[in-house]
Order: sequence, then C-alpha cells, then structure tokens
Amino acid sequence: MSWTNETSGLTRRSFLKSTAVVAGGVWAGTALGCAPSTSGSDDGAAETQQVNEEHFNVCCRPNCFNTCMMTATVRDGKLVKTAPADFPSPEFNRICLRGLVSNENIYHPDRVLYPMKQTGARGSDQWERVSWDEAIDDIAAKIKGYREEFGDSSIFKTSGSSVYHATSGTPGKLFGTINASTMSGPLDAGNMYGIMRVFGYGGSPWPGNDQRDYVNAKNLFLWCNNLTDAQIHDWHFVADAIEAGANVICIDPIYTQMAAKSHKWVPIRPGADLQLIMSMMYVMLEEDLVDWDFIKQHTVAPFLVKDADGLFLRMSDLGVEPTKGDIDPTTGEPAIIDPYAVWDEDAGAAAELSTVANAAIEGAFDVEGIAVHTAFTLLRAEIEKFAPAQASTMCDVPEETIVELARLACDGPVTHRVGWGTQAYDNGLAPHVAGATMAALAGQLGKPGANYSSAVWMSWAGGNKAATSPATPATSPTIAYMNMPEVFASGQYLGAPITPKALWVYSGNPLCTWCDTNALRDDIFANFELVVTVDYMMTDTARYSDYVLPCAHWFEYEDAITSGNTYHLIHSEKAIEPLGEALCDLDIMRKLGMALGLDDNLFPDSNEAFLREYFDSELAAKQGITYDALCEKNAIHAYGDYFMQWQDLVFATPSGRAEFYVEKPTPYGVTGKTPDLSREHLPTWFEPREAWPTNPLAEQYPFVLMSERPRFRVHGQWSYNRILRELDPEPTVKINPADAAEAGLADGVLVECYNDHGHAVAKLVYNEAIRPGTLVYPKSWQSDQHVAGGWSEPLSRETDAVLVNQSFMDCLVGIRAWEGAE
Repeated sequence: MSWTNETSGLTRRSFLKSTAVVAGGVWAGTALGCAPSTSGSDDGAAETQQVNEEHFNVCCRPNCFNTCMMTATVRDGKLVKTAPADFPSPEFNRICLRGLVSNENIYHPDRVLYPMKQTGARGSDQWERVSWDEAIDDIAAKIKGYREEFGDSSIFKTSGSSVYHATSGTPGKLFGTINASTMSGPLDAGNMYGIMRVFGYGGSPWPGNDQRDYVNAKNLFLWCNNLTDAQIHDWHFVADAIEAGANVICIDPIYTQMAAKSHKWVPIRPGADLQLIMSMMYVMLEEDLVDWDFIKQHTVAPFLVKDADGLFLRMSDLGVEPTKGDIDPTTGEPAIIDPYAVWDEDAGAAAELSTVANAAIEGAFDVEGIAVHTAFTLLRAEIEKFAPAQASTMCDVPEETIVELARLACDGPVTHRVGWGTQAYDNGLAPHVAGATMAALAGQLGKPGANYSSAVWMSWAGGNKAATSPATPATSPTIAYMNMPEVFASGQYLGAPITPKALWVYSGNPLCTWCDTNALRDDIFANFELVVTVDYMMTDTARYSDYVLPCAHWFEYEDAITSGNTYHLIHSEKAIEPLGEALCDLDIMRKLGMALGLDDNLFPDSNEAFLREYFDSELAAKQGITYDALCEKNAIHAYGDYFMQWQDLVFATPSGRAEFYVEKPTPYGVTGKTPDLSREHLPTWFEPREAWPTNPLAEQYPFVLMSERPRFRVHGQWSYNRILRELDPEPTVKINPADAAEAGLADGVLVECYNDHGHAVAKLVYNEAIRPGTLVYPKSWQSDQHVAGGWSEPLSRETDAVLVNQSFMDCLVGIRAWEGAE
C-alpha cells in the first residue's frame, strides 16, 4: 500500500509547491524553516503587512527520552516554525525531524478537535460531535452508576508512556481519589529490573552515568541498542566518545546503522545474550582478568549461602541476637540489624562480616552444622556451564570473539549501554543480571567511563506530591492486562471480587503498541461497557472507544518537563491556543472531577497555579527551584553536573554491595501462573518462549519476528504526520535476500506475516543487514495504515511469570505472498 494523494492529497511535488506558496500559513516554515521574515526587508513589505511574531520556549516530549527544548515561532496566533533552543548545558542542544514537524501534527486535517461519541459499534468509525458537557456528564453518570453497583474497583484507568510532564499526573490523582483500578501494560522492564536486582534502585528508572561520560570510556559496549534510530540524540555522545578514542563494540542480531558506526559488530542469535555474557565471564575467570579486590569488597561474593534454604548466613544463625536500628520509613518500625556472616580465612571459622579482614571468596564450609557455600562459588558453578566452545554453538558467536570480548570488557574504563532488544524475550531479565554481574567482576563501576546501564532516564522526584497524588492512596488493584481476560471470566482478582466496567485511556495507544491486538481488543476492551480515550488523533485505540475526548498538543498549554535524559527541568510555555475545543489533562480532569462531585479544590484552576503548587516542595526549595525561576531560565539543571552513579561504591541493595546472588527473589507482577523462583537467585539460562530453534513451532513458523524503533515515529506518535509519511510512506518488513529467494518472494511485493495470534500485511524489503531466519519491521504503524492486520497482532500476551513483561521479540511467524483482502 503506497502512501499517495489518494490518502492525504499530498505528494512530494505538491508539498514543495505548497511550502513555497503559502507564506506564513500552516505549512510554511514547518519542515524547511522557510517562513518569511519581516526583519531586514528593503522593499517596505513590512510596512504594508503587519505580522505579529512571538517566540516561546517549548519542549518536545514523546517517550524517546530525549526532551528537546525548542523555540516555537508564532505568527498571528499560528505556529509556523520550530527550532532548537539552548540548554544551560549546551551538549544537550538538539532536535530531530519529529520535533521540527510538530506543527503538522497540530494542524493535521484529521485531528480530533471536538468531543466525539461513537454511534455505531466500537470500531465502526461512526461518530457524532457532542459538547464537552454532554460527554462529561454521560461519562460521569456511568462512572457513578458503576461505582454504586459494582464498587470503586469497577473503574479502570490505563496509560502508556507517550509524554512525561508535571500535569500528566493529574489523571492518576483523580482516579486515585475515586479509588479506581489500574490496567497496566508492563513493558520494556527487563533491563531495568535486571540492573536493579544487582545494584538496587538508583533513584530513577534506567539510571546510569551521564551520557557525556562516554568520552571517558576506553571500551564502549552497545547491547542491542540502535541509537542512531531509536534514540537519535544520544548518538552524538557516542560519536564524541569515538573521536576521543573509545573502541565501540555493538552486539546485535541485525547490522544496524549503529553497528555500521561501531568498530566491531557481533551478530548474535536472538534471545541468546545471557549465554554470551556468561561465557565472557568464563573467560574472565579462566584468564584471571577480574578485579578480585572489587569482588571481595563491593559484591556479595564472600557471603555464605545456606544450602538448606538459599538464604545468606547471618549471625543470628550462630546464636547472636539481632539488634534494633533506626526506624524504617517504609514500615514505621525499627530496622532489625542481623549482620552477615563470612568465612574468616585466618581464623578458619565464620564471623561477622565487619570484623573479618580476609574473608574467603570461594569454598564450601560447615558452620556449626550448617552447610554453606560462598555466593561466588555458586556463581562460578553457573558460569562454568558456558565454556566458549559450548556457548558459541548456542549464541552463534565464534569462540575467539567471545574471548576477545571478555578481554575488552576488563580493559577499562568500560561502559556498557544496553537497549531494549535483549529484554524483549521471556528470558529478558537474566541477561541484564548477568551483564551487571560482569561489570562488577571486572570492577568497571563507580568511576569515570565505567558503568553498566540502560539509556539514562532521570525522573525528578522533588515535586509536591499533593499536586499529583490523591490524599488517600487507592486500594483498588493494579492488574497487568495479560490477566484481564481471566478477571472478566472469573469476576475476581487474587481472591477478591471485581467487576470491570469502565476504562479511561490516556497518554497511550494500547491497541497499536501492546502485544496481541486481537486478544486485547476482543477479550479485554470489548468486555468493558464504557471505553473513553483521550487523544488528539483517531488512533487504533480511539477508534475502538465509546468517546474520544480531544486533548491539547504540548505546545497548546503550559507545563514543566520533569523527566528525561537531559538532567534538566524544562518550562514549556503555551505557544498557541488549543485548536477546536481541545483541552489539556488538567482541564479535562477538572471537568470530570466536578461532574463526579469531587472536591472543587482537587485541582488548581490553571496550569500556572498547578505548577506553583508542584514546585512548592522541600527538595525544590533546597535546590533553589521555583516556578518563577524556571520561567526565567527556561531550564534548570537539577541533578548536579556530570552525574555519575555508584561513585561511593555503596549500592542500593540490602547489603550495600552488588548482589549478583539474590536471597529472596520475587516476581515483578502477577500472572496467575506459579513462578519458578528457584532459578532466580543467580543469572540462569532458559530458552525464550517462542524464538528458539528447538521450539516445535519453528517448523510451522520458521522466522523470528523482530521490531525496530523507527526514526520517524515514537510508539505510534507521528503516525499520521504527512511530512514524515513522505519519507516513510508505508509498513514494511525486511528480509535477508537469501531467505526471500528460498521462499520465492520478490522484493517489493506485499507479504503476510502470520501465526496463531494474528497477522500483518506489509511491503517486503530485501536487506542484507537482516540476519537469516529473522524478519524485522518498524514498530507502531496504525492498523488503518496496513493493507490488513497490524504488527502487534502476531505478538503473544503470554509472559514470563517472574519478569511480567511484554515479550515483543519472542515471536515466531511464517511469511507468504499476500493474495487476499480484508
């Protein structure tokens, strides 16, 4: 399906012609920066044509992590141009095509401008315009009725991660106030949870050293992380590192643009990263490359693990009474101090950790009749399963390459930046536990150029919680969407009765971006009696709703950006009035709150008032951050310059050390399945659910279906941007030409990728960068942009019972020429 003037009336030729003709209009200056200027004119035109031009500081903030600050130029009330603005730290000055063409999103002819009510069946696209009062009154009446008959928990909210700014917390506050339930879509969490398991929670999701620290690395590993497309603005930090002499190693099944920019590309079998990392650690131990002092002093290596129950041996096991410490703020009770025991090599006996100068790192011991091993001994036993000769056949990386990578990983400073490819399988937690462990064994933590982290995403936690949180925490459950069909069928969750009735969707597009669209639509959304979506375009989710409420674009209201990877708080001004009857989150929540009869003071009456309250906090005052200061400076660096994690080598774990061995592993969510926690003490290999050669499904569905994060969209956003669709016109799927030849498929034909869950039809593209046996598609095309199906259809909602994460790449499909029509 080619994108032509039949779908939008715009072609490349007409686009260029329109930008030259429509001076000062919607299109002029949008992508080309060619809006006419009245300054410096010699012909007196400025005297005959009065142009009211204003400039505003705004921020582009989709979930690419890159919160780019921009200057919005407004003429006579219309946004006509965007340009990069200056951060206090100029290294973060940046912009991409998406940000530059934001006004095409704002002025798109199909933008939702008024509250719309679906008059036919959901998905029929039969809509009528209604007033805000009519929509809100009807929605509120239904919510009240459901709460009265079925309880607070019958009301659900769900969201994605399409934006992050201060007022985006207002829906959470309102629905928390009415004690609503939450339907979560756990995703992209394997890397975060894996790293946190070893290092602890470092104060923000996906923490790590400042990207400017990459220049200090001697070796920079990029694990399944195509920065040049997925997170464009972090690429220049890698380029800076290359110029400074860093050696860049890219591990990825696909020969990406990032791989092409690297010094070494290591193609790996999808889902096999743990095998490679464990084998690298095998070499590190075999060749004595590890940092033994770091291991002894800063990891749990010398801790004694009881054979009987897998717990660390503590002094209470040896008859020493625990003592009480300071009040634990999470429980309100005194902390119990029960010191760890280690084996004192000099004394030949177990003793309290703090009293032992020479603790054993390896060995099995009998401590007063208690059989124990050191944690490192248990780790070594796991590592020894992955000698390069064996691991090579499993991960498809040559033995000599594994040895080379192990040596590079110890030749510091070494930085590992991990992406979201490795974690997108059912076994996606363990590789990141192993990777963090490897960095600890090498002693490559807590110093310039040394770190193991994902993309940095810092969330400033200093805002006044009263602005975004209900006065009383909600007690209704948070339920992973994978569990919802069972909840509808049984009428209960974790033994408690629940009857889901209404769903409010905001800041996301689940039916496009979550796994298993057909099950999500037919087994979950269809069972809600009321579905309301807040969006400014008719997305897949919006089309399958009863009401669509028009939200304002970022540049149409004032806000503060408090998360991202620039380490700055940013003030985003209101540049233009909202088009049509669009409203921002705060205004929508205020209307809904009033209709529900909630406290009139639940929300301030303006965004400015909200932000003044939000920045009225202890931490903000300590950092000198106020609303007025942020308005004056546009952006304030809020984390200290050149943030580096674990500098004091005190980790946020119970022991304060890097814990590659976990005493009491727990699942990260609820699936209804019994998790196998026995394999979670250490990084342990198990096969992906689908994407593995030994899977019997591979006979019927021989291709691993992999996604890539596209340059021209972010999780479905910008899907309908006409300028970007000129560059990226239609859904495609990439295939290695050898696979295509074997299947008898020509370059450029329409093909169907399919399995038992669903299918997607797209244009086939030959690409020798694609690993044989895999297919690669760009994520987040809307269903109406496909000839049939959609890319989330073949992806199963099944998940590992411990990780509880959407396994976007753990998918097998078949491929064939498309012969039909839907």
